[in-house]
Amino acid sequence: MRKGWTICLAALLCTAMSGCNQMGVKQNASSAFDQVRDHFSVQDSYAFYGNTRLLTENSTNANVVNFSGRKDKDAVFMNVKLSMPDEKRVDNLSLLHQGNKLYAKQGSDREWKSVAHTQSAYRQEMNNWDPAFCFEQMAEMKKNVRMLPDDNPNDDIEALRVTLDPAKLKNWLVTQMHEQTGGGGPRVQSTADTAYKPRLKLAMALSDGSWKKSATAQKGPHIQSQAAPNVNEIVDQMDVNAECTVYYNRTSMLPTNITMSIHSEYDVNGHRIQEHSQVDTYLQNYGKVKPIPNPHEGQTAR
Repeated sequence: MRKGWTICLAALLCTAMSGCNQMGVKQNASSAFDQVRDHFSVQDSYAFYGNTRLLTENSTNANVVNFSGRKDKDAVFMNVKLSMPDEKRVDNLSLLHQGNKLYAKQGSDREWKSVAHTQSAYRQEMNNWDPAFCFEQMAEMKKNVRMLPDDNPNDDIEALRVTLDPAKLKNWLVTQMHEQTGGGGPRVQSTADTAYKPRLKLAMALSDGSWKKSATAQKGPHIQSQAAPNVNEIVDQMDVNAECTVYYNRTSMLPTNITMSIHSEYDVNGHRIQEHSQVDTYLQNYGKVKPIPNPHEGQTAR
């Protein structure tokens, strides 16, 4: 009888310990993410680079966006190259965020131009590829965080995966699309906004503007607000999921690279489109970067 009770107690103890271990893993994953985010947010300087690849149909391994940049104190410099395969060209854009001001320089421009608050296109592009903004997104949209198996226990690199909330992703995408059509409330449509259209991070084909054809296809006088596509309807019918894998150094608790995998499915002009894109960001040179460009150097006198 005593032996039977001993076996039962041992079984209960194992079950309890198993439950505690599972809880501990969840707590460790969440706390590891918080530590990495907090350590990264207080860094004065670092460099980063990366690309966005389309992984569906004939676009496999096509780098749609290549970006690189660096942060130094309150300034962030970024260079973005947008591939336009159909037009056989690459658009170059340089962005500089200093204090509360944003500057832009396109193509062969020699001088920086100050970006007004109404020019949301450049701000979208900056946020799309800025690793600091990526951590803000993960913190705001995270639905689940879990540790990944350590493939090489001999190195200092560990990894965790953050699953993002699809509903919050959709809300963020709606805001981006509204800003591109001018449907997000009263705003001034500047010539710079018209000339430059940023990529949409979460649905790459939508970046080509096919979702806005309903507005441009109409002929004759019409009211722009009525002609604009129903952004909410497009996104309501969309399925979108994203996971971010964060690799970090367990000693410094600083990220070494981030991989964001995005699956989306949506309707455009009567066709159901399925896409899988991936954003890879690599971080390096913590505490030592080249000087940030001065937006006022080389400007002609006025």
